[in-house]
Amino acid sequence: MASTPDEQTAPPTSPPRTQRRPRVVGIVVNSGRSEARELAGHAVARLSGEGLRVLGYEGDHWPRGSVETRPAAEFASELDVVVVFGGDGTLLRAAWLARDRGVPLIGINLGRLGFLSEADAGDADAALTQVCEGRFSVEERMTLEVVVRDADGVEVGRGWALNEASIERVSPQRLVVFEVRVGPTTLAHVPADAIICATPTGSTAYAFSARGPILSPALDAILLVPVAPHSLFDRTLVVGASETLVVAPRDGVSAVAVGLDGRESLPIPHDGWVEVARAEQPVRMVRLGTFDFYARVRDKFGLR
Repeated sequence: MASTPDEQTAPPTSPPRTQRRPRVVGIVVNSGRSEARELAGHAVARLSGEGLRVLGYEGDHWPRGSVETRPAAEFASELDVVVVFGGDGTLLRAAWLARDRGVPLIGINLGRLGFLSEADAGDADAALTQVCEGRFSVEERMTLEVVVRDADGVEVGRGWALNEASIERVSPQRLVVFEVRVGPTTLAHVPADAIICATPTGSTAYAFSARGPILSPALDAILLVPVAPHSLFDRTLVVGASETLVVAPRDGVSAVAVGLDGRESLPIPHDGWVEVARAEQPVRMVRLGTFDFYARVRDKFGLR
């Protein structure tokens, strides 16, 4: 007898497996939330009691003597895993600290949505147990390499994003006309408030708010989503991850910048442009069990 839709399960991704037991664990915390600070303090005591060395990120303003801390440039150099206490914004900040060293992240959600987190606050102890014992798998999420060039094609800025690169006007007075190119081909000139270039991971973030589609993180693709476009072209474009997008502001009046995951902003010079392509280095995410992306979409967005 065929199974009903409720009985069917999505194919598993990143099946659980045993990692080497970590020896050094990093902690990143939303220090503006008292619950996050309390849970992070508990984690430091718990992990230290298990014989693990614990390092905190200096920028989280830990109380003096509560944990050994490191600045951003040194934070991930010795780590085996990073535990994040906060919401998606805190996890994006942790990803910025850990990606280039290939250190996997596990998020404990204390935010509103927590789409990127692996466990809720009530499950923190169980999650820490699995981390301590090395009972987890690691999933890789693609990131975007973003290069800003001036009118002569000279590189003047570079960064990366896990969710999205948002090319937008700095002041709200007027629209910007964005020239959009895919590889060597000029596709369209789009008057809009902004252009979002997003990964599949970022398809449930800012791009979703701009009415872009939800993409499975199993896909290799880049989304281009116009925000409040004033043209007949008002659809999302999905291109292959091996292709390069170029977005060039063309009205020459409004100041424009590219925002990276809400973490940093790079100004775009007059007559300059932005190149967006798949980055070589992914962000590595801890999975404590089989990851069901569609169940997460259903639960986070209240679908039934």
